[in-house]
Amino acid sequence: MQTLILFLVFFGTTFVLLGLYVFANRRRLEATAALKARITAGALGPDVRILRDLRKSAVPSLDRFLTGRSVTVLIETAIERAGLHGAVGEFALASALLASMGLLAGQSFGLFAALGAATVGLLLPTALLVVMRRRRVRRLEEQLPEAIDMIVNAMRAGFSFQAAMKFVGEEMTAPIGEEFATFYEEQRLGLDVRDALLDLQERIDTLDIKMFVTSLLIQRETGGNLSEVLTGLSSLIRDRSALRDQIDTLTAEPKLTGNALSALPLLAFAVIMLLNRPMMQPMFDADAGRYTLVFAAGLLTVGFLVMRRIARIDL
Repeated sequence: MQTLILFLVFFGTTFVLLGLYVFANRRRLEATAALKARITAGALGPDVRILRDLRKSAVPSLDRFLTGRSVTVLIETAIERAGLHGAVGEFALASALLASMGLLAGQSFGLFAALGAATVGLLLPTALLVVMRRRRVRRLEEQLPEAIDMIVNAMRAGFSFQAAMKFVGEEMTAPIGEEFATFYEEQRLGLDVRDALLDLQERIDTLDIKMFVTSLLIQRETGGNLSEVLTGLSSLIRDRSALRDQIDTLTAEPKLTGNALSALPLLAFAVIMLLNRPMMQPMFDADAGRYTLVFAAGLLTVGFLVMRRIARIDL
């Protein structure tokens, strides 16, 4: 417990000093940032890098350790699909730090509690990536029909498909705008349009974007009126979105029930601790009590995930 207190005091003092430094020098830091932005946009020209940064971490030893491993590719793909631009090394360091903090926090509750807390800390960044990816995918699915309509209108106005994609990338907000802009830049720099479309599909990896890319690839091979194909696809995606919203409405009650049932044991435990703490104290003092708490937390987590999975319908 003393180690945990010292650990928290150290990091708390560090963050306080950093905050005081930023507050005391905020005007100078703002002026420096403005000067850098002006120089970048001025006569010297932007800092253009045509080579992709393949480093997995800014730390050389960690970069050598992560390079060439299959798990590194998986993490890099998950970070990209979540819309983040951090390196794999930063993700690994954050996971290790949270696992260490969980291990220190759970030491006072026994070995199994420490291991469980360390596991939770290790998986917390991964869970955050999953949540961010789902939100980003939902936003992409909402923007895709409008983006397709803009492509159709631009092509009917005389623009080529690549120019229409550039137009969407410039006019629409993230995340669909930046993804279409990335597609345009890739094919402008020499990548084949088919490969750029497949890269777009790989980055987003949703059913709607797969239908979009498949329609474009088939049209490029067989010919036909691309505007009509994309118009039909836009209507189909809108119908699927309306059906998904209807399903979410029908499954809102089971999801709420699952959340309430999962929160009920925690609420009951907290109320008993407030009303009669001596009665619950053996759960923290005895080894059997601590093991029981860890086991109950695991079962509660599994039950919550199972109920959420039952209430989720994939289209």
